[in-house]
Amino acid sequence: MSIYEELNVPRVINCAGKMTYLGSSVLREEVMEAMNEAGASFVSIDELMLRAGEKAAELCGAEAGMVTAGASAGIIAAVAGVITGGDPLLTEQVPHPKTNKRKVILQKGHAIYFSAPMTQMIAIGGGIPEEVGTVSKTLPYHIENSIDEDTAAIMYAQSHHAVQTDMVPLDKVIEIAHKKGVPVLVDAAAEEDMQKYVKMGADIVIYSGAKAFEGPTSGFIVGRKCYIEMCRQQTKGVCRAMKVGKESVAGLLKALMLYGTDEAEKSERQKEIVERLYGSLSGIDGLYVSISSDPAGRDIKRIKLTVNKDICGMDAIELDKKLKEGSPSIYTRDHHMDMGYLELDPRPMKKEECEVVTRKIKELLGV
Repeated sequence: MSIYEELNVPRVINCAGKMTYLGSSVLREEVMEAMNEAGASFVSIDELMLRAGEKAAELCGAEAGMVTAGASAGIIAAVAGVITGGDPLLTEQVPHPKTNKRKVILQKGHAIYFSAPMTQMIAIGGGIPEEVGTVSKTLPYHIENSIDEDTAAIMYAQSHHAVQTDMVPLDKVIEIAHKKGVPVLVDAAAEEDMQKYVKMGADIVIYSGAKAFEGPTSGFIVGRKCYIEMCRQQTKGVCRAMKVGKESVAGLLKALMLYGTDEAEKSERQKEIVERLYGSLSGIDGLYVSISSDPAGRDIKRIKLTVNKDICGMDAIELDKKLKEGSPSIYTRDHHMDMGYLELDPRPMKKEECEVVTRKIKELLGV
């Protein structure tokens, strides 16, 4: 009997993606072995964290790195680091450091919500978020004219949650910021490229370890050594509440080292799942089936299900609810269900789950 069965937690088929609320990723055998091995002995955590940061930086082509409890913890560490400059007294004062240089600028379309507000993470790190531009359009002068002597950093959200059009692109943000001597922090939590943003010149890049890289619950930040050193000091402050266990550090590093070694196999599996879902669900009256691309530019194809309530007898919201209530519980990518459609993400799915999902959808639609 599994631990989930012991606790009477229902089985889930994940068609939503690598979502925190569904446990992010399923761990590879090698990752679990590394975690078990790490958990079987004692280690100097300071030494482990230092070496782990160096390894993460090496893999990302960065000067330095630091393992965190997750991407949100990475945001907090990054903000606290650049605000305090690593000063011990200011570090102890976060989230209310006694310094005027606390302003963190972000485009209004990047003030995202990822089950918590970006602005809250900035505030926990001691920052005072200042949203610039409008939610549908931000221009370079909105950012440039907001930078002053109290500006500690500019935060950039590279995320599917962020507004994808008419925002100032990252390369331009970096250009503006560096002209004024201000660091750029990039929230790249779910991004798949661990080197792109460092190469672009971002000062600190923040990743989740549990999403694209399929590690345990964890995160890491990489970037310029001077800034990462400032962030490290936060383990003696606000990040003490976000400490990382030796098992998670080991699992994360193993996942990062394995990342990309089976891309061809994954790509083929995902392609087959999309084809199976498309073939099985096409032709249902009132359900328009198409293949959608990732709006944030990642190389991901998903099945898009647009539901006609007049024909199907239910809308996308109700279909999503009924799928969740079943056994097994089926979670779709429901970001846009209020707009009439759901998506099925092939990345976390197993081939054998395709039939279960399509059969349940047909049953609910009376096919």
